[in-house]
Amino acid sequence: MAIRAAKSLKTRAGVAVTLEPMSQSDTPEHPEIGAASPDHYGAALWMATGGRSRHAHRGRVTALLAAEKQGKVSFDGLLTATRGNRVVSSIWCLSQPGKIGTVWGPGILSEESDSTADLLVQQAIQFAKQRDCHLLQSLVGQENPTAGNLLGASGFRSITLLSHLEALSEDIQAEPPHGDLTFRRCDDFRSEGFRSLVAQTYENSLDCPELDGMRDVDDVLEGYHATSHGSTYNWYTLESGSEAIGVIITAHHAEPQQLELIYFGLTPRFRQLGLGSEMIRFVLQLAQFLGCRSTITGVDQRNTPAMALYRRFGFQQNDVKQLFLLPLRMTSVAVA
Repeated sequence: MAIRAAKSLKTRAGVAVTLEPMSQSDTPEHPEIGAASPDHYGAALWMATGGRSRHAHRGRVTALLAAEKQGKVSFDGLLTATRGNRVVSSIWCLSQPGKIGTVWGPGILSEESDSTADLLVQQAIQFAKQRDCHLLQSLVGQENPTAGNLLGASGFRSITLLSHLEALSEDIQAEPPHGDLTFRRCDDFRSEGFRSLVAQTYENSLDCPELDGMRDVDDVLEGYHATSHGSTYNWYTLESGSEAIGVIITAHHAEPQQLELIYFGLTPRFRQLGLGSEMIRFVLQLAQFLGCRSTITGVDQRNTPAMALYRRFGFQQNDVKQLFLLPLRMTSVAVA
């Protein structure tokens, strides 16, 4: 058996990431495992994001390649298994703010052994650990039906189905919130007051309770901040009188003309009082004010009260993904 030397990758930030050597035979039946070469970016992305399925969109790969050239996305965690010059399996681990990594794939050719994909998953896990990720997540849909089984065999846990919902502005009659409520823009998301308020809204959450203890609330907020393009302009606290009782975190995506409802929640004492409806009314009015074509969000299908609330306001399901998680480091702070 030949042992390949460890390969050190240099990221744009100048951080060296070392992929441990894999024991590989020199014989052709064993593929080469490692970082994707630029010549293989297109094929690797196509396979990792579900290229074997007729549901996959060529435009997705084209957009990702363009984003990489513009420095908007990194392919440092794009890994391949190759035979000669042919990509036979690939996976993409995208390290994100908030110490979380998102995994796309693995994708694999039908004639290739599942053990090849397992090697790639282990390399992706190693990459994420070296980037100080505390949690890996993967959203698996119809475009890559085999990925879930491959991730599960490598230690990822299937948590739930997430519904991706959308409300078209032209179909919604957005009414202003009712009652004596104040929606106040968040000035400092790192303040102790806002951090504490968000943590309170996570208590006994029905959305992915398995996430409790996996990440610190500060890391979660950093992730929300990145999704919001580094701006909290459309983040709000909900106040009743002088008491802060909830939060609304949204991101305005100008290019697709969408408002994304990233998170909203109430402190336990103010739940089941109809205030969720007032928060949704506020969000839909905000989308209308910003000229958005639609409002989008995601919800755990087990959260039946939230699903019923969204349906009542005209949200329609446009996709379903299976959520897989792999904790890399446990904390004692309950978050969502």
